[in-house]
Amino acid sequence: MADYLLDTSFLIDYFNEVAEGTVGPARRFRATLPGASKLCVSIVSLAELIEGAGDATAVEQELLRLARVVGLHHQHGTRAGLMQQRARARGIRMGENDAWIAATAALAQLTIIGDDDRAFANRPAVAYVNFRAARV
Repeated sequence: MADYLLDTSFLIDYFNEVAEGTVGPARRFRATLPGASKLCVSIVSLAELIEGAGDATAVEQELLRLARVVGLHHQHGTRAGLMQQRARARGIRMGENDAWIAATAALAQLTIIGDDDRAFANRPAVAYVNFRAARV
């Protein structure tokens, strides 16, 4: 059984599909995940969702129904900094929020589900699946 960290890019699409009553790439992908999978979301993604939300309370409640929120601690800062240091040396530095999300996934051994290849694809120690490119 794999466990997953849902990136903001996935969550936006998923919640938009639910609100519209449509089944698009996010809901189709979610349906392929084993029922016993642990779904998590970074506190960073929660902040990003609330920033763009019309109703922050509703967004938070829906998110908590879907996944467990994972916070940030000292080890996340260290890991994010080291990941950025390595990425910079390779000329592919991540955005700050993406670095926090990647560090969270790496430390908890979670596979990131999203649609941000630039941020997460081909990163050492980060398992990543692009839900839009996945065959479902």
